[in-house]
Amino acid sequence: MIGGSSAAIDWSLFYFLAIILDIHYLLAGTISFTLATFFNYFIGITFLFDSTVRFTKNQEVILVFLISTVGLGINLFFLFLFSSWFSFDLMISKIMSSFFTLAWNFSMRNYYVFRDPTSDNKSTSPTS
Repeated sequence: MIGGSSAAIDWSLFYFLAIILDIHYLLAGTISFTLATFFNYFIGITFLFDSTVRFTKNQEVILVFLISTVGLGINLFFLFLFSSWFSFDLMISKIMSSFFTLAWNFSMRNYYVFRDPTSDNKSTSPTS
């Protein structure tokens, strides 16, 4: 639900900026991705992730920013690849690039930033 809402924001803003306002697609992609990422972070720590369970708030924000920066690079790379090299429709390219970015962003946030550190100490083997 949160990811879907973020994707809808990203895609809608991208459409408005790139298609309606005719802003260069890589700039439009950067703006839409960044705003959707802010939305995703604040909604995510409110409803999905346990914020500051592993890191301080400052560390957490820096880590999410770094992860999202890599995610933005992934997003723009695939947007460029699909639209310029493969000549796919711009919106189709944006949507397809989002799935590569989703895999990166969610896995890094879920398994690193917001992972409960006590889950690392739990043994999965039965005791005698």
